[in-house]
Amino acid sequence: MPIEFSKVITGKSRGNGGTFSVQSVDLAQLGERASPVEVLDQFRVRSRPFPPHPHAGFSAVTYVLEDSQGRLRSRDSLGNDVVVGPGGIVWTQAGSGVIHEEVPAEMDRELHAVQIFVNLSSKNKLAKPQMLRLTQSEVPEWRSKTGDRVRVVVGSFEGLASPLVPVEPFDLLDVQLRREISFDLQDGRNAIVYVLKGEITVQAGGRTKDLTGDHALALHGAGQVKFQATEPAHFLVLSGAEIREPVLAQGPFIMNKPSQVEAALARYQSGQMGHLAPLTES
Repeated sequence: MPIEFSKVITGKSRGNGGTFSVQSVDLAQLGERASPVEVLDQFRVRSRPFPPHPHAGFSAVTYVLEDSQGRLRSRDSLGNDVVVGPGGIVWTQAGSGVIHEEVPAEMDRELHAVQIFVNLSSKNKLAKPQMLRLTQSEVPEWRSKTGDRVRVVVGSFEGLASPLVPVEPFDLLDVQLRREISFDLQDGRNAIVYVLKGEITVQAGGRTKDLTGDHALALHGAGQVKFQATEPAHFLVLSGAEIREPVLAQGPFIMNKPSQVEAALARYQSGQMGHLAPLTES
């Protein structure tokens, strides 16, 4: 199937503009071509914006960008309490349900990161919850002779494979582009290209689209996608299998039908997702 392009969409600002600000990509504009990604936010934070909260039915992913001044602290009701610095990632595979909290590890340093909610197919909605993580040094990197660099945070690229393997295949590539690279989009998968800064041209199947900072584009089909830098650029490629199932996102849960949301809420309220006390001020 030839590769299809969505329209280009622009991130929208929200937050208080001071201690917490977000550039949020409205994935609803991309329709089913965004699947399996349900949330894509680039954020900057110096506070604790949210108390411990539950998740179920999807994976909550936080990737700390390399230019971040601060580190991420991630805690959950499974007993994990970890800190990852710039270039690191925490992949909370919520499955049947977990309570977690993520905050800057140092409140006097701005945390700059991307948060992604990756939907799980119905067969894995009740998968055992777990936290997966990588530090900066554990992420494989591919480099070209012309200065292009791809961090293989999740998935694979040009023979390199990330050691972080979620329950359902996914690619998260962090690209610093000076000239050009190519990416093979597999049949049955979608890809979202999100430019953090700079400008690129995306080419596939005889079509082209130009993208600049805070702009996103979805791709669907099979074949080779070429990325060319109009000016030095930094962008992410997110790719996973399209989930052709009903999606019901309600509060902190992403399920297929109301009864599943009700069951997840009951698990949370009865303590089956465990417990996580709020952090105390130090």
